Amino acid sequence: MATVAEFTVAEELVPLREIAASRGWDLKELDTLHFHIALPAKDGTIFYLFADCGNYKVQPPAWHWCDASGTHTDRAADRPKGSGFLHSNGVICAPWNRLAYKAVDSRGPHDNWTIGDWLQNSATGGCTTLAHMVLRVFVELNGPRFASARLAA
Repeated sequence: MATVAEFTVAEELVPLREIAASRGWDLKELDTLHFHIALPAKDGTIFYLFADCGNYKVQPPAWHWCDASGTHTDRAADRPKGSGFLHSNGVICAPWNRLAYKAVDSRGPHDNWTIGDWLQNSATGGCTTLAHMVLRVFVELNGPRFASARLAA
């Protein structure tokens, strides 16, 4: 029997599939709660995100930078340079990223956020669906806070 998280992810993947197809982004669904997606940056570099949607929407997904196959995560060589949102420790700094919470991940920059109320956090910026989250990452990779290609390994 499917979980609430699996039903929610299945529903939210519908628009994300449409967006990915219309933009030529490679989206690979690994199972009912995990996928990875390729996103282009303004310098032509392709970055890959691995999403772990376990316990979604009680908790936000865990967004990991990964390699093209989605096999390796959180390596410096696979993450972009940037500032603010594109945090230097490799964690996307947003309430909709489980890894941004210090209580979940030691790299998490926020011990002042409560993971259980992530949907009400004003810093969520309207990113309350998987499609919104992916589009926000794309905007950041193509905006002024993106510095250049990958960090050194």
